Amino acid sequence: MKKEKENKETQKKDMSKILKKDSTSTKEKMKKGLLKVDENRNIIYSFIGGALLVTLITIIIWPDRIATLEDGTQPVVTIEGETFTADFLYEQMKEKFSISLLLDSIDDAILSKKYEENDEMLEEVKKTADDYISYYTQYGYTEESFLSQNGFANKDEFIDYLKIDYRRKLYYEDYLKSQVTDEDIEKYYNDEVFGDINTQHMLVEVNEDMSDEDAKAKAEEIIKKLNDGATWDEVKEEYKDEVTFEDLKYVAFNANYESEFLDALVKLDENSYTKEPVKTTYGYHIIYRLDQKEKANIDDLRDSIIEQLTAKMDEEDPDLYNKTMIQMRKDAKIDFKDTVMKEKYDDYCNNLLNSNNE
Repeated sequence: MKKEKENKETQKKDMSKILKKDSTSTKEKMKKGLLKVDENRNIIYSFIGGALLVTLITIIIWPDRIATLEDGTQPVVTIEGETFTADFLYEQMKEKFSISLLLDSIDDAILSKKYEENDEMLEEVKKTADDYISYYTQYGYTEESFLSQNGFANKDEFIDYLKIDYRRKLYYEDYLKSQVTDEDIEKYYNDEVFGDINTQHMLVEVNEDMSDEDAKAKAEEIIKKLNDGATWDEVKEEYKDEVTFEDLKYVAFNANYESEFLDALVKLDENSYTKEPVKTTYGYHIIYRLDQKEKANIDDLRDSIIEQLTAKMDEEDPDLYNKTMIQMRKDAKIDFKDTVMKEKYDDYCNNLLNSNNE
């Protein structure tokens, strides 16, 4: 982003975004194509309703143990004299769409009992649905075309799909919290928690107009001015058109800032600044620490500490979410009667867990 030629201190824009860690927002997920929607879901649902799908996956013919209708020769559709039977449709479904559809149904059956629908859930998934639709309308989609191309007959069907994902996230969050012990909380409190620190900083951004080398040199130049006796306010005024200044107020231990920034801040004495530029993904910072509040009681911070610990667990193991979902289904004692589907599910799980190791 290019620097504007004005006093950065008085800008109305939210400059705290400069320091925040990268996170995958809903819109970023859309852009990266992380919405897992079977593009041909509408084809399946147009041919078979829920009752037929249940019948297909529960009625068994021995000895091959392949799930089908009692009479798989029953026609589903005919065209120009050619008949497509239930057996044909089921085999096609197993090859192309089976695992995704089946897991949605399995997880919904498990989780809908544990997490009953409430106003908060409904409000959240409706907002997510609106965000997706709003995002794609920027690229020429209408609501109807977005839904149809992603395999949904209407918005309510899309919302139902999002409810499954919402419940999965609730389960995962509860699992992570269950792994945190009182000892973990106490250790984190003693090692990581600090009283809120009154903080200001200047940032020399690295961008198309400022190389990394030049940005570091500019930050070092500013620090030299401070070392030579200039006040913080004097330097801020002198370099107002070259740096971004921000008064962060009181920064908490769980502030969503990059670790390099927080680590440097905590090491400072009161009324002091960093004597070396602090590099983050945005550029080079000169950090100024004013005063600090007393550290809060551990009981008052318990929920915040648990949130930090669970976020760390998730970050350290990229497979943890998938492992949790797989274990959830094991705990529910799902029993595949169809050997082909069991093999596909096992392959699906192995591929998930191996993808992050490649």
